[in-house]
Amino acid sequence: MKIALSPLEKLRAAGKFLDVTFNKRPLTVSIEVTKRCNARCDFCDYWKISDRDEMTDFTDVVRRFDPLIVVFTGGEPMLRRDLVPLVRQIKELPGFRYITVLTHGGFLTQSKIEELVAAGVNQINISMNYPDARQDRERGIPGLFERLEQTIPRMVAEGYNCFTFASMLMVDNMHDAEPLVRLADNWGINIAFSGYNDLKNGNQSHMVSKDKMSEFKAVCRRLIELKRELGNVMTSDYFFQTLPEFYEKRRIDGCQAGKIMIHVTPKGMVQPCAELQPVAHYSEFLPGAYAGPNCGACFDACRSEPQAPITLRRLGELAGLL
Repeated sequence: MKIALSPLEKLRAAGKFLDVTFNKRPLTVSIEVTKRCNARCDFCDYWKISDRDEMTDFTDVVRRFDPLIVVFTGGEPMLRRDLVPLVRQIKELPGFRYITVLTHGGFLTQSKIEELVAAGVNQINISMNYPDARQDRERGIPGLFERLEQTIPRMVAEGYNCFTFASMLMVDNMHDAEPLVRLADNWGINIAFSGYNDLKNGNQSHMVSKDKMSEFKAVCRRLIELKRELGNVMTSDYFFQTLPEFYEKRRIDGCQAGKIMIHVTPKGMVQPCAELQPVAHYSEFLPGAYAGPNCGACFDACRSEPQAPITLRRLGELAGLL
């Protein structure tokens, strides 16, 4: 898989990983710059929120926790007209950090991509659950897929090696998983999978049921084969091997939310993850002292990938060698 870092940056990232781990700081800080969203997904109610009480500077958050990875998320983060300055403020802080933006992609014009990358974004994760215009219907954004199809491959051809599909693997799209991987490959980008959960609004309709489990397990096995074949799937073998168990039991223990990753709301409150309630203001939260939520109600990539066994193959994948 492609990693948009130079050899020196990879070395700095490795050093930062060791520093963060030794000092018990969060590996990842997700900054929810807004809860507002113009999409209409049936598994999320954020689009009903209009609150604009949002911090205008998150540098103190990043300075305090000093993570390896900073994720700008929402809501739809690109509804913040000051997103580029927010990114630049973080990038200009001393030390190394890998900056990601998670977006539905509806605002990804050529000029906006150029601005984000120039400001310091390393990776743009595009939420993508379908390899065609069904993506428009899921998000409630007409023309979304066509705009992405016209923009992303062209930017990749111009040297912008920063895009990744962020795809939920659920009952609705399990037979679209291979087409999604191949679409990403055709566009010259990576893809990363995550599990579905009902924590945002209680919608369980996208969960994999028992009568579909045999089909779903076959899909997961096929995705491991595709990893070897195409080399653009960022997701660990462990995830594909374990996700069926999550859908069967509706629980996988071992989440380290609040320890190796935290979520900061637009008002500066710390949540162990995006789906759990705030526990403290960022200025008062101590990751090393937090006991953890003891939650197993999701199998999202943010909690599953840190649990993946560190094999030689996985190290090669993370280094961009496989």
